[in-house]
Amino acid sequence: MLKLTIKNKQGEVSTFDLATQYHQMYDKYQEAEIGVHPLALTFEEMQKEGSRITLSADSDMGQGLLRLLDAKTTLYEAHLFDESVSHVHDDIKEDVEQNVINEQYDTQAELYEDIKQMTKELASTKLSLYCPLVVKLHDHEMGDYYEVDGYLITDNVDKIEDKLWAEQADEIRMAEYVGDHAKLEDKLVFAEWNVEEIQGTLYGRIDCYLTESLTEEETVRLKSAVTGQNSDGFGESFEQREIRIDEGDLFVSFWNCQGRYFL
Repeated sequence: MLKLTIKNKQGEVSTFDLATQYHQMYDKYQEAEIGVHPLALTFEEMQKEGSRITLSADSDMGQGLLRLLDAKTTLYEAHLFDESVSHVHDDIKEDVEQNVINEQYDTQAELYEDIKQMTKELASTKLSLYCPLVVKLHDHEMGDYYEVDGYLITDNVDKIEDKLWAEQADEIRMAEYVGDHAKLEDKLVFAEWNVEEIQGTLYGRIDCYLTESLTEEETVRLKSAVTGQNSDGFGESFEQREIRIDEGDLFVSFWNCQGRYFL
């Protein structure tokens, strides 16, 4: 939907599909000597007169996505946006396209949120998986990291939930990764990481939205895939995100290898 055009110093032009050919463009990007890494190059800079790298659209849908890029959106973020929206579930693709074309969204965040809600509505049932959390505190005064429990966790549930929401705000493809690993592509339509307090203890909760109930064997495969995400995927990424509280920074992990893990 979005096209990336790169012009080198000799005036030679190369065009790439932003969603599918982002990594293939690197050689041409270096040849053009842009001077700014794609992770930092903003849409505002690409729009400047004389820029050797520009974004355009090849359809009405693409024009709609282009309208939602704000000035500080980087080239890499634009790639993720285009790629994610290109992979929405087939059953909602037409509705999403019409909403974008008809300018129903003012921001990328609004579009992502609507896609999530429409995708969840495709499910007929939801399976929630629970796991223990490991929470560590970086005490700024002491300079130490140590595991915490009790009130220090439960008193900061809102901040943990806010961080989880922020980390998943533009994530609409987790079900694709989990479903592929679990061989449940046709049944799992959405997956979302949350927390829930039960009898004074905070647990990780992974909500899996399904088109139909799973067999026992399918449930085993799903749990294996989610465990993989908790240890090496989303969970590994999330546990590196600090959550600021009065006592320091909390780090929350959906995984541990201390022999007391369950899902």
